[in-house]
Amino acid sequence: MKSITIIAPNSFGYLHYLIDELEAHPNVVVTHINFSDFRYVYSSKFDKIKNAVNKVIFNKNIKDKYKSKRILDFFLKKKEKEDYIVVIRPDEIELETLLKIKTHTNNFIAFYFDAIAKFPKKKNLIPIFDKVYSYEKEDVKNYNLEFITNYIYDFDKSKASSFENKVFNISSYDERFGTLKKVVKYLRNNNIEYNIIVRKEVVIEDEYITIVPDYLPLEEVKKHILNSEILLDIQKQNQKGLSFRVFEALGYNKKLITTNEDVKNYDFYNPNNILIISPNSIDIPESFLNSAYQNIEDSLLFPYTLEGWILKVFSI
Repeated sequence: MKSITIIAPNSFGYLHYLIDELEAHPNVVVTHINFSDFRYVYSSKFDKIKNAVNKVIFNKNIKDKYKSKRILDFFLKKKEKEDYIVVIRPDEIELETLLKIKTHTNNFIAFYFDAIAKFPKKKNLIPIFDKVYSYEKEDVKNYNLEFITNYIYDFDKSKASSFENKVFNISSYDERFGTLKKVVKYLRNNNIEYNIIVRKEVVIEDEYITIVPDYLPLEEVKKHILNSEILLDIQKQNQKGLSFRVFEALGYNKKLITTNEDVKNYDFYNPNNILIISPNSIDIPESFLNSAYQNIEDSLLFPYTLEGWILKVFSI
């Protein structure tokens, strides 16, 4: 019997698929500590100001301290060691707490699903882990990490006879919004039907993009994907790792339009299925829009499936 504890923040539902897949193994016990549930509530305005000062001057955050204590409480109650303890976003947990957690396992693993350039604190945490995985090839090379991609969390190969939209994208409001606007302008000028949804906590008005205040559940996202022929993927700044949009396209047999040039270096890349565009010179040929999706062999996809992902990380 293998015991696995996963410590992670909210992951918009992607992590639940991993946990379900692990729990499907008869000899695996999985514990999920979602530290986004550990929300510190300020006792007063002074308390909030004090924390702001501590963050700037002493690089200490009372929220992280509270979160770390709640996580550590779980391990203090356990007598047996875990076979694996996996941490996603360890930079949100105090170093002292991470070191204490490490004593509860012989396999202390971290996943860096963002570039170290985006969260530099992660660089100093590498030595405390037995293994650190990253989907950023440059970080893997520069810091001697283990390379791993995101995963195909769901499959649906059903063929719809018609679609509501040609192109679909869903993302958060960030530096990508300007590129999204350019793509939308191109789609409109070329009479290409689309559905673009952007999550922004404080909703703004936009005539051509749907702005929503809350994250959509993955099951709802799936409905939008299945009602579209092509997925749109806009790369974040300083990111070359493949987003979940890429793996949704693979799992749902959808074509992909992406700004991430590195996708052409993966073995599943097929220019018939994947179009790489430049944000400053958008061109989507009719031949790409109108040609049929070409299926990819299961053997080629296996390393990117949850089963293949789990086999690589946990050897099960």
